Amino acid sequence: MTKKLIEVALPLPEINDASLYDKMPGVGAHPKGIHPWWARLPLPVSRAVLFASVVDDPSSHPDRFPTEEAQERERERLFGIIRKMMQPRLHKHPEVYAEARAEMLKHCDGKLPAVLDPFAGGGSIPLEAARLGMEAHAGDLNPVAVLINKCYLELVPRWEDRAPVNPKDRKESSGKQGWRGPAALAADVRYYGRVILERARERIGHLYPPARVTEGMVAEHPHLEPYVGKELPVIAWIWARTVPSPNPAAHGAHVPLMSSFWLFSKEGSEAWLEPVVDRAAGTWRFRVRTGAPPDRGAVRAGTKIGRATFRCILTGDTIQKNYIKEQGKAGRMETRLVAIAAGTRRGRIYLPATDEHEAVARGAEPAWRPDEYIARYSQGIGPPLYGFEKFGDLFTPRQLTAMVTLSDLVREVREDVRRDAIAAELSDAEADAYADAVTTLLAMALGRCADCNNSFCRWVLGSQKVEHLFGLQAIPIVWDFGESNILGNSAGGWGTIVDRLAVCLEAVGTGLAAGHARLIDAASSEDGLKGVLVSTDPPYYDNINYAALSDFFYVWLRRTIGDLYPELFSTVLTPKEQELVADRARFGGDKRKAKEHFEQGFRRVFSVLREKMDPRFPLTVYYAFKQDDERAESARVSHTEEGAQNARAPVDRTTGWETMLTALIETGFQITATWPVRAPQAWRLRAMGANALSSYIVLACRPRPADAPQTDRRSFVAELRRELPAVLRRLQQGNIAPVDFAQAAIGPGMALYSKYSRILEASGHPMSVRTALALINQTLTEVLSEHEDEFDNDTRWAIAWYEQHGFEEGEFGDAEVLSKAKATSVNGLVDAGIVHSRGGKVRLLRPDELPKGWALERGRRVSVWEAAHHLLRVYYYEKGGDQATAGLLGRLGSPGELARELAYRLFAIAEKKGRAQDAQAYNALVVGWPEIARLARESGHGRG
Repeated sequence: MTKKLIEVALPLPEINDASLYDKMPGVGAHPKGIHPWWARLPLPVSRAVLFASVVDDPSSHPDRFPTEEAQERERERLFGIIRKMMQPRLHKHPEVYAEARAEMLKHCDGKLPAVLDPFAGGGSIPLEAARLGMEAHAGDLNPVAVLINKCYLELVPRWEDRAPVNPKDRKESSGKQGWRGPAALAADVRYYGRVILERARERIGHLYPPARVTEGMVAEHPHLEPYVGKELPVIAWIWARTVPSPNPAAHGAHVPLMSSFWLFSKEGSEAWLEPVVDRAAGTWRFRVRTGAPPDRGAVRAGTKIGRATFRCILTGDTIQKNYIKEQGKAGRMETRLVAIAAGTRRGRIYLPATDEHEAVARGAEPAWRPDEYIARYSQGIGPPLYGFEKFGDLFTPRQLTAMVTLSDLVREVREDVRRDAIAAELSDAEADAYADAVTTLLAMALGRCADCNNSFCRWVLGSQKVEHLFGLQAIPIVWDFGESNILGNSAGGWGTIVDRLAVCLEAVGTGLAAGHARLIDAASSEDGLKGVLVSTDPPYYDNINYAALSDFFYVWLRRTIGDLYPELFSTVLTPKEQELVADRARFGGDKRKAKEHFEQGFRRVFSVLREKMDPRFPLTVYYAFKQDDERAESARVSHTEEGAQNARAPVDRTTGWETMLTALIETGFQITATWPVRAPQAWRLRAMGANALSSYIVLACRPRPADAPQTDRRSFVAELRRELPAVLRRLQQGNIAPVDFAQAAIGPGMALYSKYSRILEASGHPMSVRTALALINQTLTEVLSEHEDEFDNDTRWAIAWYEQHGFEEGEFGDAEVLSKAKATSVNGLVDAGIVHSRGGKVRLLRPDELPKGWALERGRRVSVWEAAHHLLRVYYYEKGGDQATAGLLGRLGSPGELARELAYRLFAIAEKKGRAQDAQAYNALVVGWPEIARLARESGHGRG
C-alpha cells in the first residue's frame, strides 16, 4: 500500500487558521453566499484533504528519499503547496490551483480520480474537487443541497467564459472579451434581478411607503425636528408579539412580549423605547428616546423577566410561558408595530410607530401561502410550540405578499432571459438551458430573501439591521422582530441580496471541472460509480435536522422552479424517512430506535462506499464535535428560547463518535490517521473565552485486509503502551491544543485497534469500540502523568494539590504530609511564591494573584509551576500579548521550556474536575505557544 501524505503528516497550523477564517462572518465574496446551508465544511480543509489524499507521502518512495531528512524535505515542499492553497480568496489565484493540480497528476498516473461526496450538503468538498480539476459527484437525499451543488458543478462550468445576454451589457461590451469564468452569468443575474425589482415596485410598492416626519411627532421626539416634512426611506419596521393580559382586570387587552427596549445600544448614540402606559384606559404605546437612559438595565430587559416569561405592561402580572403557548395555539397571539427605522445621510434614525404604517402592513393580501406543516418536536424548531404550525405562519401578510410576488416574477423573467439569449445568437436549446440557469440562481436569491424576510428575524442592536433567521441551525421563537424593506436598498432587500449573490457567484472561480449533482441515497449502489476517491462530511448523529430545517426553503423553491427540476421537487416536503439523523421525534420519542436507525444507516453507507472506492486512495471522513453557527459577532438581544436553546443543548457526542468508528470498523475499514481541525494562532484570541472542542476530526481510512489477524486484550493493551507514548509526544510537539489532545490521540489508538479483524476479551467476546476508547484514554492519562518525573519537587506537589483542591483552601496538615512525600515543605512553597499559608489553611496562588512586573532574581530557583503561571498571568489574565509573554519566556530558562507540558497536564485535570475557567486558560496558553516560542527564539533566547 502506498501511503498518502494525509496518512503521515499535514501542516495543521496553516490549515486551522485558514479554516477558521473561511468560517468567519464578513470575509467577503464566498460561494456560501449563493444559498444558506448549515454547518458548512470550510473550503480550505476540504482542498487540503483532497490534495493530501492524492499525493504520496515521501516515505512511500525510499528509493527517491532514502533518509528521514530527505523525506522531511520533500514533505516540506508538499506542505509549501498546501500553504499556498490556504491563502484567502483563492478563487483569485487560479495559478495556485494549477500548481496543485500538476503535482497531483504526478501521483496518479497522469489522470486525476473522480471524487464522490455522498453527503454533499453545502457542497464544500465537491466544489474544491472541481476547482482542483477533478470530476466531482455530489450526492444528497436533500433536494435543497442537490440544487446548491448543481449551481457549483453544472451551471457555472457550463456557462463560464461566455458573454452576457442582457441588452445593457451586450451594448456596453463586445464579444466574450473580459468575461472570464462566471462573470457573464453573474452580470445577467444582476440585470434580471433589477428587472424583477422594478416590476415588484410597480406591483406592491404601495405596501412599502416611506416614513413621513410630521410636526406632531416633534413634541415627543425632538430628535426628529430636522426632518419635519421629509419622507425618509424605511430600513425596517420593528414589531412586537402580543398576547391578552392574563389579568381579568385588563379586559383582554393585548400586551407586548419584548425582550428589550433597545433600538441602538452604542454608548453616546443610544436610541430606545419608553413605554407610555394608561392603566385606567388599558392602553400603551412607545415613545422613541435618544441619549443615555436613566436605567440601562430596565431598557435592556424590556418586558422580559425570564425564559419565555414576561411582565404585563398594564398590570405588572407575570405572563408565564405555558400561558403564552396556550394563547398562541388558540390563535390569540398578535403583532403590533412599535417603531420604524429609517435612513438618512447621517445614518439610522428611529420614528414612533404610526397607525398608517400599521394599517398598510395589515392590508396586504397574499395570493398564496405555504400551508405545509413545520416538523413538530424536532430539535431546534420552536415556533410550533406557540401555534406557528405551518410555514406560512412564519411570515407576516406583507412579507408573504412580497415573497409570492417575487416568486411569480422570477418565474416570469425566464421568458425575458430566453428572448434575450436568442437575440444574442444562442440556439433555442441553449437559450432554454441558459434561461433555466439564470432563473435557478434568481430562485436561490429568493431563498436568501426568505431567510431575511420572515417574522423570526431579530433587529440587531449593534449593526442596526435585520438579522437573517438561520444564524443558528435552528428556528427559535422570537418575540420582537424586524421586518426588512424588501424593496429597499439595505440588508434584506431583494436588490441587495441579488447583488450579493452575483458577487458570490463570481467567487466560485474559473476553470472548474464539470461535475454532477444528484438526488441519491448514500447507501445505494445504483448510481454505478466505481473507482472513485471518496471524501465526505456525513451527518453528526442528532446535531442538525437538515431535512426539517431545509423545508423552510424547499416550499419556496418548489413553487418557483419546481417545474425546472421535477426530479428534485416531486414531494411536498423534503424526504425524511431515510435521512441519517438520530431524531427521536421521528420514532415516537424512542431514543433507542433513533440510535438504531442511525447506526444501521451508517453501516449500509460504509459498506457501499467500500465497493466504490479507488483502492489507491484512502477514504476521508469528517466528524464534527462542535457546529460553528456562523453567527455574526454583533450585539444582539438574548434569545435562549425554545429552538435556540435546543440547538445549543449538549448532545451526546460520545454516542455519535462511537457510532461513526463502529460503523467504519465493522464494515471492514482500518483507520490510518485522524487530524483535528481547529483554529489556533491568528484567530485564537476569539476562542480564549470558550473551551470548545475541535471543530472537526478528519479520519483517513483504508479497507482492512481480508486476512487481518486477531489478538487478545492483553496484547492490545501492551501494544498501546508500547506504541502510543511516542506518537502522543509527537502530537504535543506539533502543538495540538489540550482541548483537542484526547481526540487527536484516538487516531493512532484506533489505528492499532482497527488493524485487527477482532480483539478478544477474556470472556471470548470481541472488544467493543467503547472499551477500546476507554483503554486509549487510560493510556493517554498515563503518558501525561509520566511527564511529572521531569518536573521539580515543588511542581509535583502543586500538581497533586491542584488535583485535590484546585485553587481553593485545604488543611495545613494535609499540605505538610503531601510535601514530605514530594520532598519539599510548605514553608519552602511559600518562599517559592506559589502558595499562601495562613491560619492553618493552605492554597495555591491563582495566576491573577501573582505579582505584576515580576522579575526573575539572579540565582533564584524557579519551579516549572511558578514559570507556567507567570506566563499564564501575562498572556491570559493581563492580556499582555505574544511579545510580552515571549519576553518572559526567554528569561525563564529551562522551567519555561517545560511550562507547556505542565499546561497540558493541568488542562486534563481541570477538565476532569469541571474547572472550566482554569481549563480555558491552560488551553489558551498552549494554543498560543508556537508564536510565543517563535518570538522568544527571534529575540535571541532560543526557548520553546
